[in-house]
Amino acid sequence: MLKTRTKWILAAGAASLAVSPATGTGRAADLPAKAKSVEYVKVCAAYGPGFYYIPGTDTCLKVGGYARMDTYLNVTGVFLPGAGFDGPGASAYGFPFRDQDDADYFTLSRAALELDARTQTDYGTLRSYFLGGVEWNSQRGAGVGPGTAIDFERAFIQFGGFTFGYTQSFFDTGIAYSYAVLFEGSNTWNTVAAYTAEFGNGFSASLALEDAANRTTGVQATGVSISSVTTPEAFPFVTGSTGAGLSYANYQGGQQAPDFVANLRLDQVWGSLQVAGALHQVEALMPVYLGAAAVGTGSSATWGYALGAYAEFKLPMLAAGDSLYLQANYADGALNYVGLAGTQQGRATGIGAIQLSGSGAMSGAYYPLADAVMGPLGAYETVAAWALQAQFRHFWTPTVRSAAFGGYVDVDVPANVVGAAPLHTWQLGCNTIWSPARNLDIGAELVYTKVGGDQPLGIVNAVSPTGGTIPTLVGGSADALAGAVRIQRTF
Repeated sequence: MLKTRTKWILAAGAASLAVSPATGTGRAADLPAKAKSVEYVKVCAAYGPGFYYIPGTDTCLKVGGYARMDTYLNVTGVFLPGAGFDGPGASAYGFPFRDQDDADYFTLSRAALELDARTQTDYGTLRSYFLGGVEWNSQRGAGVGPGTAIDFERAFIQFGGFTFGYTQSFFDTGIAYSYAVLFEGSNTWNTVAAYTAEFGNGFSASLALEDAANRTTGVQATGVSISSVTTPEAFPFVTGSTGAGLSYANYQGGQQAPDFVANLRLDQVWGSLQVAGALHQVEALMPVYLGAAAVGTGSSATWGYALGAYAEFKLPMLAAGDSLYLQANYADGALNYVGLAGTQQGRATGIGAIQLSGSGAMSGAYYPLADAVMGPLGAYETVAAWALQAQFRHFWTPTVRSAAFGGYVDVDVPANVVGAAPLHTWQLGCNTIWSPARNLDIGAELVYTKVGGDQPLGIVNAVSPTGGTIPTLVGGSADALAGAVRIQRTF
């Protein structure tokens, strides 16, 4: 009897634990839970390989990037301030001066992340894109030692034919078979607001408003009197603050209007053609000669312009992947559109390289660059230039390719240089790249650069902010052979 009663109590207790008094149903915590369905990542084939649907959405995402190591030889302090920096020694002379404390090489390591998100809408594909990361380099600024820096290459949105953000200028094609950014020809990244119309059969046209800041070279002024050229050894000091390097007074006003850019493009299986034009506002401070306190009380604006023609021809009859690229540019009052920047993300106001010897003698070249030059009465004239560029790429085997490239640019030297004569810059280069594994490139490049003109290297007088004259060094000729080795894995 006791045994039977005990069994009944245990059974009743078990039932009371398994049944809810309120609902009469089993408690969820005590019942086997039903497994949630797993959302597997699905391949998105609509936009090519590498895209996957973000789980729970109709957005396709591609994640990529690259890791890179570069070693550059004999490029520090050559021709442009952005390409080199003061060395670690005691010398205070900056660009374009070179002496024994300047490094013959520097290194760079970079990691970049690529994010490409696309969604199909009633107005076409909505796309957002980012490419950027961080880098370490052995000379990250003038007089500054090794360190890290942010690397920012792309950030834009595309929707219904519109493009908003930071990307390739619509004046350019962005094609480059070289590691170096050539002086000859335009290849600039910029902030844009653009619309592209597709007409079919590979024809398209784009209109863009682009930030003028990245295309502005500056406005210089000529003095009332220009001195005779003297010997470089007589150069008394560096203009500006001591040790700051050569500089001219820049009377560039604040930007008031963006650049207006348009292109017409044809893309076919045999290659592509593009013609482009740009309007660039040149804004000069007025009045110039009333002293620093008065500069900026007014301004005067005119418009410069640029024209570009581009062609890429695919040459599969030679080898798969072979191609020839040609570029021609002309600018008047918009100097950056013919090149002379040496980078996709900046512009230069001077070009050259001057060697210093222990005895104080100098040799080399330095030329100021400007969109316009102002005369004594406040009137100013724009500076014209033209450039040609050619690049050829050949695949020796599917894993080994080489490129040969070069260009020429001719600039009317600003009128504040005595005996002004055209500035000529030309480059020749080649590289070879081996890809032993998919998306792995190991390459080396050599580039010869020549900067010069008919103006002898010597001292002339440039205008000061108060209307006086400042002795400064200008003219001459210089050349350099530079190299680079790159190892890059793209994923």
